[in-house]
Amino acid sequence: MKSVTFFNGSIRMAGNLHVPEGFDEARRHPAIVCVHPGGGVKEQTAGLYAQRLAREGFVALAFDASFQGESGGEPRFLEDPYARVDDVRGAVDYLTSLDCIDPAQIGVLGVCAGGGYAIHAAMTDRRIKAVGAVSTVNIGAMFRNGWTGATDPAQAIGLLEMGATQRTIEANGGDVAYIPFSPTSLDGVEDPDMREAYDYYRTPRAQHCNTPSKFMTRSLPQLASYDAFHLADVLLTQPLQLVAGSDAGSLWFSKDIMDKAASQNKSLHIIDGGTHLALYDNPDCTEEAVSQLAPFFRAHL
Repeated sequence: MKSVTFFNGSIRMAGNLHVPEGFDEARRHPAIVCVHPGGGVKEQTAGLYAQRLAREGFVALAFDASFQGESGGEPRFLEDPYARVDDVRGAVDYLTSLDCIDPAQIGVLGVCAGGGYAIHAAMTDRRIKAVGAVSTVNIGAMFRNGWTGATDPAQAIGLLEMGATQRTIEANGGDVAYIPFSPTSLDGVEDPDMREAYDYYRTPRAQHCNTPSKFMTRSLPQLASYDAFHLADVLLTQPLQLVAGSDAGSLWFSKDIMDKAASQNKSLHIIDGGTHLALYDNPDCTEEAVSQLAPFFRAHL
């Protein structure tokens, strides 16, 4: 693995490039862009999957989103879904510039919100030849419909108002406000996925100094109005491999895109007993996920 930088427009992006054992720079290799969850960084689950895919013979690039981690961009901790999708395109740009990469063999793999962003990027960038997504989340639908899809979407109007109010505060010299992506404590948290999110992001299990797992409150209007799966029934024609846990509250997102995708070659593998976060780093779950993803990418890249 080596640290790399590349540009997405004017923003300097930071990434880790994982290569197979015995890597030969003199020949061209298939490559996979790995997209991290909301509030994550390249050193967490996206990096883990990049490492595993490199063991399977792929070059894999895990990178920090614009405005986050070690990547540049101001204001810090902005979660702009359209910028996140453009980050994926920038990562593809970078890979096509490397002599050791076959530009006709580039795929994308996203985890959680990164899965939704990966899917959206594939719909808008035909250089991406195959799409993998683990514990997929359509982050816009999550803000409108809730984690399990049971929330009245009308409540999103309140989120739009909250974001608009915060923009006014900041435009008039007030303090920047943030919202945690994951719970900051377990007090009052009953949802099992959210309790595990605390464990993953807030304890030594996977906590990382490059991310406080938060986003700017002013991001809410973009997030609440975004739909990662819009036009998937028309534009998502690349092969698609989804992996999700049977016990994940987020499973409905994977089922939704499975139904919507125009892909003729699409599959949803459900890991029995898997939770949303277990697919991030639980060895049994990640190995099972890679056992589906590696042959999928091998067949389509």
